[in-house]
Amino acid sequence: MKKILKIFSALIALLVIVIVIFVATYKPRQYTDYTMYSELFNWTAAQYEQLLQPRAINEFFTDFAQPLGFPFSKLFGGTDLGVQLKSYENTQLAAATVSLFEVPPGSGYHNTVTLNLLPRSGVRAPVMHVDFLKPSAGVPGMFILDFFNVDKDAISYEEFFGEDIAVIREAMAKVAQYQRTEEQGRGKISRYLDPFKSPYRLELNEPAADDEAARQAYYAAALDAVKMVLPVYLKRISQLPLDEGFAKAHEEATHHLVRELHEKDFAVKMGRNIFKDNFYTYWQDGFWHVDIDFAK
Repeated sequence: MKKILKIFSALIALLVIVIVIFVATYKPRQYTDYTMYSELFNWTAAQYEQLLQPRAINEFFTDFAQPLGFPFSKLFGGTDLGVQLKSYENTQLAAATVSLFEVPPGSGYHNTVTLNLLPRSGVRAPVMHVDFLKPSAGVPGMFILDFFNVDKDAISYEEFFGEDIAVIREAMAKVAQYQRTEEQGRGKISRYLDPFKSPYRLELNEPAADDEAARQAYYAAALDAVKMVLPVYLKRISQLPLDEGFAKAHEEATHHLVRELHEKDFAVKMGRNIFKDNFYTYWQDGFWHVDIDFAK
């Protein structure tokens, strides 16, 4: 019995050593985005700049870097996360934001681009949201574009997009071959958002990493889809009046969406650990620009 215990203890010790060596030497694989992440960030910021006014929060994210602790330093492959964030507003939009992650800062290696466009309360428009993520440990690369509707009785996709709905459908057709299926896990990690999702949702799977031609075509198609859709969204929302009679109900419905994200979204939970004291500046102020006390 003692001999068995000694062997077992030795195996455990060996396993611990192997794990320590693996963690110490692990470096995440890097995947090219063919410069399309930086192109998407710069192009989006330029669209905002032409039509909207910059928000004061942009100053906070000038040359901003977030120190990364374990295990995120291993997952990202660096001790600092460079975060570029630009946010704008106008009469119809409370916040139109785009952000770009870079590890390490100044390296030119990007792994996430996010867009979020939040209508002001009383403007009958959906929230436009885009996430473009590279593969990471155990998680495939993906692209998500959707128009979250916080009140489907009061906000109509067809009325909002009007004749430009044809452009949205054209963008969907452009990336149709990459759309994730139910069997591939479509919507699995965001079931709580089902009440807000649109019939025009893009949820794309990135092709296998060893097929460079397929990956490049995928990145180009996803980028083109955003370039087709964002100008339409900005044009249509700029034409809308502010309905004061709807403003209060709209605000409450939007707060419900934001609270659902805060409570249930995996990326938000991870973001709190990554950004620590800067999380609410980045997520709540940068993207959602809402006055919510999450402690209540």
